[in-house]
Amino acid sequence: MSVKYRLVLRKDMTKGAAADAKLFYAASSSNGMCDTATLCDIIADRSAATPGDVKLVLDGVLFVVKQKLLDGQTIQLGELGYFMAVLGSKGSSMKKDFKPEMVRRPRVVFRPGKALLELAKTKLKVERMMLDKNEDEKEEGGGDRPEIE
Repeated sequence: MSVKYRLVLRKDMTKGAAADAKLFYAASSSNGMCDTATLCDIIADRSAATPGDVKLVLDGVLFVVKQKLLDGQTIQLGELGYFMAVLGSKGSSMKKDFKPEMVRRPRVVFRPGKALLELAKTKLKVERMMLDKNEDEKEEGGGDRPEIE
């Protein structure tokens, strides 16, 4: 198993770099998408459930995860990992000066469990994706993130 990457030219964000300096960075590149129907088929092949049963359970998990997040709870899904709501805020030098408007919008994050973390440590390898012979000429910008200037 490997995670494929390609090189993209982006602004150099290191401290003290010249304003117009650029460096090549690795940007991960997906090898495709496994949609819900395919996932349900694969799980059904490994169990006594039908693809429809699997989809029903996945829909139920989504419903409960949303409900528990609204209740302020962290949801652990066995060895898969857990979902939780997190937030941040702007800082205040004095506790009394802190206002609710300083809190940023909450986000939902997924934290992988031990099984997935171990997979990433021991089995996932990286492999450069070669686009074509003129790759070096085409690697400016791009990637999955906007360029920050």
